[in-house]
Amino acid sequence: MLPVFDSNTLPQEPLPKERWAQLMDEGICLPAIPVAHEGRHNHREMCEVIEMMSEYNLPLGMYTMIVTVLFLRNVALSGSSRLQAEVFEDFLENPVIGGIAFTEPEHGSSLSRMKTTYEEQDGSYYVRGSKHWQAFSAQADWWIVCARQYAGKQFGYFVHRRSDGGFVTTEVYDSLGLKNLGYGLNEIDIRVAPHRRLDKRRSGLGDTAEILCASRFSKAAMSSGFLRRLYREALSQTQSRQIGKGSLYDIEYVRYKVSRIRNHYVICNALYHHLLLEEDYTCDISGSMFASLATKVLSSELMLDSAIDYQQLCGGEGYRTGADNIAAHALLDARVYTIFDGTNDLLCQHLADIALHEMHVGGFANLRDVLQANPYSRFAAAQAPQFDDIDTQNLNQAGRVVLGRMLSRVFGLDCLVRRAQRLHQLPGAGLVARDHESQARYDRRDIRQASKLLMLNLNALREELDYVQSDACA
Repeated sequence: MLPVFDSNTLPQEPLPKERWAQLMDEGICLPAIPVAHEGRHNHREMCEVIEMMSEYNLPLGMYTMIVTVLFLRNVALSGSSRLQAEVFEDFLENPVIGGIAFTEPEHGSSLSRMKTTYEEQDGSYYVRGSKHWQAFSAQADWWIVCARQYAGKQFGYFVHRRSDGGFVTTEVYDSLGLKNLGYGLNEIDIRVAPHRRLDKRRSGLGDTAEILCASRFSKAAMSSGFLRRLYREALSQTQSRQIGKGSLYDIEYVRYKVSRIRNHYVICNALYHHLLLEEDYTCDISGSMFASLATKVLSSELMLDSAIDYQQLCGGEGYRTGADNIAAHALLDARVYTIFDGTNDLLCQHLADIALHEMHVGGFANLRDVLQANPYSRFAAAQAPQFDDIDTQNLNQAGRVVLGRMLSRVFGLDCLVRRAQRLHQLPGAGLVARDHESQARYDRRDIRQASKLLMLNLNALREELDYVQSDACA
């Protein structure tokens, strides 16, 4: 079924409803729907569907995640019984799509400044404003709209069905990459019944942060599937390309590039195992903020690095559509991941602030002690001398961004350690069970190689930290 959606053959345009219907018929949304509504409500299945889909088509991995993890999951967690009945019945009977509308034209990642507002009148909520960069802008049937209280500081989350009117797409964007998702600009002037307001009552944007935790974690599943595909194709591409009496793969630096993609896959697969085994989409995951931020930063940057390496290995054929590789679209699709769900530089600063706050509140003497106490880095702390002697009292803003990027790498190391421990308990075990993907199996030796690559990255980042803290960068 999935091969017909392969990114090398599926047109680079918004996915037609009839193609989505094929996936719906195969039960792609069932893992996100509660058992009481004839679904499966299974965290691991949600992850596995996104990971498999991303191997065949990265944009459709994102597509699936938005519908299941961002839309259906939040209706299941916070929707009234009446709303759940409406939404889940529609999804079980029709090829419908659900999306979220958070980002606004004027403020981007600064959601606290959003101008879309809601007010309660005559027993209903009236929501008005503009949103953009919504996937399925012109296609989605259901929306979760985030709005700020008109005369207050509270934020609300409202579920709206497009057929009820008031949600109008005024512009369709011609985005570079992820074209299957169909982005655009939407004007909103809707009336929402009380039962369609989600029961999310945290102060400020606390609920938005939890929603984005789930989305950011999903990048582990997408990167694992995507990089398994890139590794397999990079290996095939270089081994089959004839250069003189040998192949492109006979060149030493080419083999290094291919191994780098493989190492990136191993790292992202370890991140994926963390998501699969230690998080749970069926519950509130706001307590996993550090891990979700680190996952998004590290996985998206390794995706982009690998896509660039793959395009280099494909040479000129990697720069045109219609070639016998996916390099051109893979790079366009991958590069946006460092921007969506908050730009990585912004998230890196957030990561650093979390660690510095833990250091202050916990009374720790240095960052190494923070890492040893943090459940997401304690296994890797002993391997990270790069965090020694950092002057945390005088970190500038640029330094905090670099420090956050370092923290994402140490989280990756920790995931690799835990993955190696599981492989030791099950000798010879690997993630992939499908025969045609046997090349993507790995063992503890591969994990050691991937760890060395992350350590090199940490060394470079520590040098960058010292540089941005020096007078030369003032």
